[in-house]
Amino acid sequence: MKKHLKNLIYHPLFSGSAIMIIGSNSVSVLNYLYHLILGRLLGPEGYGELASLISLIGLLGIVPSSINLVIVKYVSSTKDNEEINNLTSWLNSKLLKVSFLFFTVILLASPAISSFLHINRIIYLVFISLSFLFSLQALFNRAILQGFLKFKELIFSVLAENITKLIISVFLVYLGFSVGGAMVAFLIATIVGWYITSSYLKFSKTTHTIVPKNIKSMVQYSIPVFVQAISMTSLYSSDIILVKHFFSSFDAGIYASISTLGKIIFFGAGPISAVMFPLVSQRQSKGLNHYSIFVMSFLATLILAVVVLIIYWLAPQFAIELLYGKLYLVGANLLIWYGIFITLFTLSVLLISYGLSVGRIKIVYFSVVAALAQILLILFFHSSLIQVITISIVVSALLLACLFIYSTYGRTNRSRDKIDFSNSPGI
Repeated sequence: MKKHLKNLIYHPLFSGSAIMIIGSNSVSVLNYLYHLILGRLLGPEGYGELASLISLIGLLGIVPSSINLVIVKYVSSTKDNEEINNLTSWLNSKLLKVSFLFFTVILLASPAISSFLHINRIIYLVFISLSFLFSLQALFNRAILQGFLKFKELIFSVLAENITKLIISVFLVYLGFSVGGAMVAFLIATIVGWYITSSYLKFSKTTHTIVPKNIKSMVQYSIPVFVQAISMTSLYSSDIILVKHFFSSFDAGIYASISTLGKIIFFGAGPISAVMFPLVSQRQSKGLNHYSIFVMSFLATLILAVVVLIIYWLAPQFAIELLYGKLYLVGANLLIWYGIFITLFTLSVLLISYGLSVGRIKIVYFSVVAALAQILLILFFHSSLIQVITISIVVSALLLACLFIYSTYGRTNRSRDKIDFSNSPGI
């Protein structure tokens, strides 16, 4: 019994998940302090505007996030340090150009975005565009840390960034700078995150960069990962943006508070998926069994989600009043339903991550259909907030069912939809 317990504690999934869960939940606590304090300081209208801007940042970050997952896959699978140094050097040479491209595109699109979201101050979007000059590099650095299973360093950088965001946001909003103060704080925090992650990674200096030998397979892999990232981010962000468009500022603020509480499930259990991905990828590259890691990850995610759901079912008013105050209590009856949606979504993310970690790229098609279905249904049916949530529940339930069927089928047909990395050194 002692031996089994010791093996469990020192298992990479358990130890890595423990670090990521404790660290990520600490980050989540900071984020929820951020949301509850700013929700109270700004009121439903101002908070609804801030939440829509945060969701927009998530959608804009889809491209770099998808590239990061490719880097995690490569770094965790490689057996050759020279290949890693070459890859990081080559990507660093391209990253600055990409950052300026993001900055320019967001800046040019600012008038159209502010009009759609009914945001009067374009300067908020200018701050967002500036932040991408630093956040892309920070995201890239964290992908390298995750691929090397350096979870402590990764978590510390995220904690430092979020502490900075919280302290400066509260200070500036309290002084009367409203949503603008929160956006300035976001920009400063991204610079802090970039600086800390850069200090952990010392990339080799080369006079010239060589295109990685396996760039073709990486590009092939990055396309479905990008599709997965855009569709899954859309599933938990598009509803907030569409509610901001179709409903009053007050209703948008109420929905944003429910959404933030519901996502405790995703951000609480999500680190399990982040740990599972490089572990499965690493084991697959060595020809070792990895299905047991997925099973343990799924059960752990489900247990954590159910615990939070029970709280939302038994005491929704307590949860809302504790974090946001009495002004937001009108949304108490929505909390359990949004929690169910996020639970189904979180389990779907885990299944897709497992599929991508073993190179099964066609699994992303299901998330694309689900994301499009959610947007189209909300565009046509949005008479109430509960109707919007119901649409998300139905779409995510169907997505999870399809993923289960596909994953079960894939267990007996493993090679049909995989990218072949066998001719690519380091993967």
